[in-house]
Amino acid sequence: MKTQPDVPPLNLHNHIEASIADQRLVVFGIPLLNQAALQEFYVERNFQPAWHDANQRLTPQALGLIDEISRIGSEGLLPQDYHYKRLKNYADQQATASPNYVEYDLLISDAAFNLTRHLLMGKVDPESISTDWSATRRQRDLVDVVERLTNARNVNERLLVLRPRQVRYFRMRRFLENFDLEKAPKWQALARHPSIRPNEYDRRLVAIRERLVYWGDLNIAEPLAHPEFYDEELVAAIEQFQARHGLDTDGVIGPKTIDALNVTPAERRQTIINNMERWRWLAKDFGEKYVLVNIAGFELKVIDRNETVMRKPVIVGRDYRRTPVFSDHIRYIVFNPSWTVPFKLIVRDKLPDIQADPDYLTRMGFTVYDHNQNPVDPASVDWKKFNTRNFPYQLVQGPGPYNALGQVKFMFPNAHDVYLHDTPSRELFRKSDRAFSSGCVRVAEPLDLAAWLLKDNGLSRRQIDEIVAKGKLRTVFLKNPIPVHIEYWTAWADSQDQLNFRNDIYERDPPLAAALAAPLYPE
Repeated sequence: MKTQPDVPPLNLHNHIEASIADQRLVVFGIPLLNQAALQEFYVERNFQPAWHDANQRLTPQALGLIDEISRIGSEGLLPQDYHYKRLKNYADQQATASPNYVEYDLLISDAAFNLTRHLLMGKVDPESISTDWSATRRQRDLVDVVERLTNARNVNERLLVLRPRQVRYFRMRRFLENFDLEKAPKWQALARHPSIRPNEYDRRLVAIRERLVYWGDLNIAEPLAHPEFYDEELVAAIEQFQARHGLDTDGVIGPKTIDALNVTPAERRQTIINNMERWRWLAKDFGEKYVLVNIAGFELKVIDRNETVMRKPVIVGRDYRRTPVFSDHIRYIVFNPSWTVPFKLIVRDKLPDIQADPDYLTRMGFTVYDHNQNPVDPASVDWKKFNTRNFPYQLVQGPGPYNALGQVKFMFPNAHDVYLHDTPSRELFRKSDRAFSSGCVRVAEPLDLAAWLLKDNGLSRRQIDEIVAKGKLRTVFLKNPIPVHIEYWTAWADSQDQLNFRNDIYERDPPLAAALAAPLYPE
């Protein structure tokens, strides 16, 4: 007897065919967001169900996926974005096959596409909320990823490899999993003034102790006789708290420390979620050796084979001249650089100084050029007749003690015209908030960084010092260009498992939090 060929489920076939025709794929009244991917996915499967067996029951992979979605809050993501309630109810009613199993198969596939995309590259497009953010998101064929998921022996392990691989992501995930808002004490805002110094009494110290205990900076074994007294143990806890928040570790509970203490646990939890999303925007691999700048943390780190071998404070762009987020490669270093001033900086920053002081240009080592690149005597120019619309000159600052780039700059040519460089204003590195530049990143003790970068070139620190001492421009190309990642972290967990927070200097967290909290589908 001749057997009949397998006939694909008519309803599933019709769903996909209809969606190709009218450009809408609706299940249970829900317009699915992954229409094109779902069409390709089921066409490649010859319209066979992906998550149901021959008896129209959910496969182990489907049940494993639904279980993973139930715990997706530990990634800072919303179960609602993956149809969790509807799928959970469906899974709980699997004693008998459902006549709507085709619709549920489509719904599970839609959830799988959303989930795998979010774990691989984030829920939010960073460039949709910040124009100066260039992400290096991980790219994969999601149809292939979801197809592999349908056959996975272990759905948990298959999804695990989609997450960022860096240990810092998993530290944050662990903190988010263990974040217990119910154990938080009352969190009323504390007055910012007056400051509290060691050996002083203050009623606010009762609440401050409770908060430090909650955050793990302080351990109180038994009730204190004088909880309003600022003793040595509390000083040590405050200094640890200050260090974790990028504040001056002076032990004085001043306005900035009070501000940090006033941030609620719910707000801190959201900050962790924001930064986990930022991890999902990044490339799988930063490189074996790389330079990492945290804009919000005002810090540069050099990483060599997973070890931090150098840390330097940095100065970043002011709020209205924000340092952009992007990745590139440091390709060459310029010693004793000249500085060709960008036109916007000339008319916004330099012109007022020139008009106020006729000797400014000569004193600061600037050469003035006309549009034909001919030098112009600055004393021959009536500077007061120029403004932002009619300024005709180019300014170039030669090497020297006043050069805005200092003794060295690190070049990675990019569309933002941003790079790392030295600065003559080294006193600014002593400040805890260091957003003073016009977008570039100024590095403290930059010759240390130059020496590390040029090791493969065979240049010693002594030779570098000799180059700088000559005061003449010299460009050295790196034998092996080094990746540089300019990032923006307002929270991270360090290698000592300490949670660190920094001020959101560019106010990038609120729009990201709003986008993460916005559900893709109504419940």
